[in-house]
Amino acid sequence: MAFYEKVFTKREDLDIDDFLNNMEVEEEPEDIDFYVKPINLQTNNEVEEVIKELKEKNIVLLDIEGLSKRNPQRVKQFIGQIKMFVKDIKGDIAMMSKTKLLLVPEKVKIIKKIN
Repeated sequence: MAFYEKVFTKREDLDIDDFLNNMEVEEEPEDIDFYVKPINLQTNNEVEEVIKELKEKNIVLLDIEGLSKRNPQRVKQFIGQIKMFVKDIKGDIAMMSKTKLLLVPEKVKIIKKIN
């Protein structure tokens, strides 16, 4: 019975960030079409980086947590700039959580509702 308790007991002490950061990563293949890139929004430099990545057909996972705590108005300004660019390139944008946005380039659409 102890085996089943270990297998089926929910572990609260799992740190998902620690788990993901310590995963083994394979060598980078040479025939990659695009990347999924995490970007932490802090300054206008990251806005430019997001735009550059979307132009290169990469997908961006944008973290706005740090800046939204310090300067919510600046976040709105930066997100407004990014939204205009995404609209211009016919890309898509979605909120993944209160602090994470998913941005995709043209010809990629995000399904925002699960039926």
